[in-house]
Amino acid sequence: MTVRNGTIGRCEIAARLIAAIPANYLLTSVATACLARLLWQGLGVDPANASVAATLASFALFAVLALVAFGARSVVRLWLWLAGSGLLLGAALWFSLSMGGRI
Repeated sequence: MTVRNGTIGRCEIAARLIAAIPANYLLTSVATACLARLLWQGLGVDPANASVAATLASFALFAVLALVAFGARSVVRLWLWLAGSGLLLGAALWFSLSMGGRI
């Protein structure tokens, strides 16, 4: 965190709040969909159990990502990590959906 005269800038706090809530929600939802599809198609878990397991894991993932948003040293690195992860997971989900079937 950038500290100026013992305070953190408002823009940095706003960027971390946006990363911790809406961006975190988007990343968690894409990760949950990828995990459900991986459990279903990759490991042979039936679709209902795959969805439930992925949803349960999403609660832990959301909490960890919210903590990371405020614990990261650099806001720029945080956003680059979020964007990169989102693009990677989004591409994996798109590829998985293009291969066929929905849960």
